[in-house]
Amino acid sequence: MKREDFLREYVSHMKIESTTMTVNQLIQKFDAAGCFGAGRVATACDIFEKMVRDKNCTVFLTVAGAIVPAGLRTVIADLIRKRRVDVVVSTAANMVHDLIEAFGGHHYKGHWLVDDFTLYKYHIYRIYDIFVTEEDYLKLDAGLSDMFDEIARDNNNQPLATHEFVWEIGKRLKDPNSIVRAAYETKTPLFLPAIRDSEFGFIYWLYQQRAKSKQLLQVDAFKEVSEIMNIASNSDRLGMVVLGGGVPRNTVQHAAVTAKRGLDYAVIITMDRPETGGLSGSTLEETISWGKVKRTAEKVMVIGDVLIVFPLMVASLEERLNKKPL
Repeated sequence: MKREDFLREYVSHMKIESTTMTVNQLIQKFDAAGCFGAGRVATACDIFEKMVRDKNCTVFLTVAGAIVPAGLRTVIADLIRKRRVDVVVSTAANMVHDLIEAFGGHHYKGHWLVDDFTLYKYHIYRIYDIFVTEEDYLKLDAGLSDMFDEIARDNNNQPLATHEFVWEIGKRLKDPNSIVRAAYETKTPLFLPAIRDSEFGFIYWLYQQRAKSKQLLQVDAFKEVSEIMNIASNSDRLGMVVLGGGVPRNTVQHAAVTAKRGLDYAVIITMDRPETGGLSGSTLEETISWGKVKRTAEKVMVIGDVLIVFPLMVASLEERLNKKPL
């Protein structure tokens, strides 16, 4: 490369032009500046739009971290209902929090600087600056335990994959804002690959103690593997949007490499670092060495708070799609 190749485009300084500026217009300002986190967020919006518009691309959304109790519940449910994403892979804990609200519970705005022993005495649980009451967990425990009996009976005790199990629960919910209900209504696969590592596991233990039938509900964590592999293998192109990382991100990447496809689009939003070797902070360049993401893929890693970045991306996407119908 010659010297002039490095100096082709000026930084266009942002100007907030009016009080009526839309989210996508702000994202365009980020793009014109093109630097630091703003430039990466703008790139993430472009890639998200491309994978949604690509009719031959299967879009995976992976969900980790406490983002459902923190406020992204309806955003994710709406994406499913609008079919902006084709498959969701989540930590089971996020769906536990979805169901807490579906069963009439709430999450409360709290504060990180609080005496936790006082919260303990008041039977209030803390997730950084979110509060959840013990009674809302108990309501969920009792409600799901009773539901498990019904699900086992209706399925003749046949083992269910986690997405089938989620649909069975969604079928019995009325909350229109529920992610689980949205997945059932649209028959969107919602996989919970680490389902036991959550309140689901302990609710199942409770259910075993009080089960009304000797035929217990069975959830087979391995059964879903063939389903997700079929999806990956039979898709012309693959895209993923990763909120956080962890097991959900690994599940999608592993399916892509095992199917010998590799991801064509990838957006990762995380605040983790790569130096510890953990997957949540591992770079997209590292995934290329495994064949999980194609070298030619359109990809970006945004270092930022999911609660800030992802709503901007979704708002920008909806604005673009409404101006240019699919």
